[in-house]
Order: sequence, then C-alpha cells, then structure tokens
Amino acid sequence: MKREVDEAMDERLAGIGRRTAALRPRAGFDDRVMRAVKASGTHGLFEDVLRAARAMVPVAVMAAALAMGWAVRTDQAADMSLAATFDAVELEW
Repeated sequence: MKREVDEAMDERLAGIGRRTAALRPRAGFDDRVMRAVKASGTHGLFEDVLRAARAMVPVAVMAAALAMGWAVRTDQAADMSLAATFDAVELEW
C-alpha cells in the first residue's frame, strides 16, 4: 500500500517536472528582486519590538481586566472573612 502511494507520488512529481522544465524567469528578474529588497529597507530591533507589541495589546488588555476582576473578588472574600472575626465574642464561664 505504502509503496503504491510512493510510486504514484513519484509519477506525479515527475510529470510536474516535465511540464515545468521549460519555465524560466524573465530577463532582469534577479535585478528587479534585488532592487525591491533594497527599496523596502531594513527594520531595526525597535521596529520589530514595536510591531510585536502592537499584536500583544489585546492580550495585555484582557489580562489586565482578568487581574482586576480577580483582585476585586479576592478583596471581597478577605473582607467577609475579617468581618466574621470582628463579630466573634468569647464568653467565659
């Protein structure tokens, strides 16, 4: 089974190779590519960090909102546990 699949794949790849053997880039293709690369400029570390930071802003906002919700909930639980200790009165017999 695997051998049949491999042979079929080899036949397909050989066919693609035969059909595309005559394809070549037009004259001046390399020069156009190199000019486009030079024209695009190079980015520095600051630009790369800034671009990555923009993608992380929604994640940071969500994390901050979740942290605030957790802090409020924890604070309310702490207030309730402290309130219970203030109401406790010890009796002596």
